[in-house]
Amino acid sequence: MSVSVRIVLIVIIGCGITVQKESEKGEPSIKPSIAIVGAGISGLSTARRLIELGIDDFDIYEGLDRIGGRIHAIPYKDGFLQMGAQFINGAENPLYKIANRLGLIADVVSDTAHVDNAHFAFGNQNVREEDIKTFLDFTSKLDPKYRSIAKHDEKTARRYTFKEIFTLDYMHFLKTQNFTETQKNVFDSLARSFRSYWEFEWAADWSTLSVHVLKEWNDYGPECESFATNRVGFKGILDDIAAPIPRNAFNFNSRVENINLNSNTGKIQLTVNDHLVPTEYDYVIVTSSLGVLKKYHHMMFTPPLPRQKIEAIEKIGFGGSCKVFFEWDQPFWSNNTYSIAPLPVRGMISEKLDAFEEETTILQVVDWAPNVLSAWYAGRGHQLVDNMSEEELKQRMTRLMREMYNDNGIPPPSKIIRTQLTKNELLLGSYSYMTQVQALSHISHSQLAIPVKLEGRPKILFAGEATHHRLFQTTIGGYLSGRREADRAVNDWFGTRYGFNQTNKMEMEDVSLINEKRNVPYISQPITSI
Repeated sequence: MSVSVRIVLIVIIGCGITVQKESEKGEPSIKPSIAIVGAGISGLSTARRLIELGIDDFDIYEGLDRIGGRIHAIPYKDGFLQMGAQFINGAENPLYKIANRLGLIADVVSDTAHVDNAHFAFGNQNVREEDIKTFLDFTSKLDPKYRSIAKHDEKTARRYTFKEIFTLDYMHFLKTQNFTETQKNVFDSLARSFRSYWEFEWAADWSTLSVHVLKEWNDYGPECESFATNRVGFKGILDDIAAPIPRNAFNFNSRVENINLNSNTGKIQLTVNDHLVPTEYDYVIVTSSLGVLKKYHHMMFTPPLPRQKIEAIEKIGFGGSCKVFFEWDQPFWSNNTYSIAPLPVRGMISEKLDAFEEETTILQVVDWAPNVLSAWYAGRGHQLVDNMSEEELKQRMTRLMREMYNDNGIPPPSKIIRTQLTKNELLLGSYSYMTQVQALSHISHSQLAIPVKLEGRPKILFAGEATHHRLFQTTIGGYLSGRREADRAVNDWFGTRYGFNQTNKMEMEDVSLINEKRNVPYISQPITSI
């Protein structure tokens, strides 16, 4: 009798354990509780995708007082100055479809248009137009050459940075002809424009930017071509994505300082603005910038992140590429000016150029606000101008323009509009790129997408441009990654039997790219397009 009872008890306890584990997977009548960290484009796309999947129990915590994160459209006259994203890479993606539907596409532009169409301004310096042409003819062959190296010579592409490989080509160029020292000084100045092309494009210091990035990154569109948005631009795109999200889901001015995963209960609690949030979440989807993760990951996560995740955070690059808008009451440049390339030459304007002169390489006319110049700064230039006062910026820009136009009558700009991303502790820069050490370590951006798991199930998930394997550094990558992680959480909760995975041709190609020549694990989920 006692033996029979003992057997029955074991069966009951075993069934209880089984039932408990099955209930943790979730039932259609019970929906998961989800926290989203960040209301940039990744956080917004995560929330929108959850709504599409019928999940309405989520909270969004945003440290800023607005949506958008690094995408920041500032009202100006009858439009918006796009402090962050301004271009859309390719047409085969959901952001292009949104922008096209809303009538926000202005034009197709080349990535090199700001240099190709530039007015090189050099004042009364002894600069010859034929020397400028000679140098531009030389550099015009380098972009396709470097792309070919990235495609066909992986060892070289991983080994070299853009600065290193350009220096080899530049030294060879200087040796091919009997250039004078004056010409070489002019070429040195022109080389800054070539350097800035790569640094603007990848938000990187080219001394750390790996040539292998040209193979890893792919928007499936024509090379070196993007779509420019109009005066509304990404303001309209963000508003459209955010439209279905309930206003009470947003918690602005709410900085997430710690994410604590309880290994006993599987629940997650957040510390926000020094206070523990009482809600216990089933999943947390982190969309913080890689810059924030680099600086604060050791404080943000309890327990600490896995070693592999930390390695990816530390080795993947995160840099700066910013615009500073200078407003004049009246343009001092001609009506047909597309962009201005200041060309101060060492040995002509002064014996040694300072950092501001070296970093101010392109000022582009805002097409719908022709009295405004957008100065682009990247690499070390981003932090340089972020640390300058507005008065200092006005004085330096006025002096430079007067020298380059040989006109002391040019007035100071009447207004400066900027955001100083590198000084914002909630952003800390622009977007990610592939470093030389990352390329040599064979680390993919997709490694950042691997979730923190408990007993084999994802609990803390990661979205953001830096987590997309082929569209890192783009708003498209940020948008798609948010939807990816929403699908990941919902699929885990309900199981794949409810059919939340939807695949198409692009998604299948994405998966093949993820798995191609990777020696790091990747937890994949199909990308779902609108």
